[in-house]
Amino acid sequence: MKLNPFNKKTNGYVEQVRAEHAQLTRQLEKRQQELLDAEAEHARERAKQTRLRESAGSLSMNTPPAAKAHWPVLCAANERMEHLKSQVENITNQLRPLARVLEAPEALAQAQRKLDEVLTQDKTSAQAWSKTEAQIAKLTQRITELEARIATETQAATATLLATEGEFAVPETLARLEVELRLNHATLAGLHAEQEAMKSQRQSLPQEINAAISNFKWRRADMAEVELYEQLQPLMPVLARASAAKRQSDYNHREDRFVIEIPQGLIEAAQTALGAEMPDA
Repeated sequence: MKLNPFNKKTNGYVEQVRAEHAQLTRQLEKRQQELLDAEAEHARERAKQTRLRESAGSLSMNTPPAAKAHWPVLCAANERMEHLKSQVENITNQLRPLARVLEAPEALAQAQRKLDEVLTQDKTSAQAWSKTEAQIAKLTQRITELEARIATETQAATATLLATEGEFAVPETLARLEVELRLNHATLAGLHAEQEAMKSQRQSLPQEINAAISNFKWRRADMAEVELYEQLQPLMPVLARASAAKRQSDYNHREDRFVIEIPQGLIEAAQTALGAEMPDA
């Protein structure tokens, strides 16, 4: 990919995201520690509430005064714990889109490597399959020829056997052909077994390739979006003015959105460039 604002002069977008991510990460770490402390405090207060209630005895139907007095303390501990859980979740949700921006280059590189890997695997598998097919065809033809020759040699040997008085020696040619036939059958069986194993592997490859292509396109879109925002930074004041002006004239317009038409010629050129970036399947 040519688009990588991490490796060239930028307009501040990525650095701004990086700084915001670092700040939120520090806040998250602080809130997570506070949450651990709050959970421990809540566990202690809950255990204390249990002890206070049990102090009245298992047959008592009334809540002991000490347990009643302690109940607001337990509620406050629970409220603090739940509040911190909500804060941790909120910060975590804010971090996700920022992390996606910062991880975009490596995520795209990994997707590219995975796609290249499965496409190479598919090509290698196809070559191995073709080679095995050719070997099977060659052996099958040779077996047919051997069986025909053995039939002829057997017929000749049978005639010799009937005409011979005394000990009969199996013709060397017939013995050699039978050995070769057994060897060909054994080799053919091995090739069929290899082919079955390759068939199982090849059946899963289309799904792996589709998944790799989809992931690559997804990560490339992320990277292109990062590049877009990087290049748009100097234009943000102009866009903000245009959006604010449109809002004043159109109440339904959202100030944080501004739709821009892209010439169809540029879209077609971009589609062609994107297609050229895809490895040959």
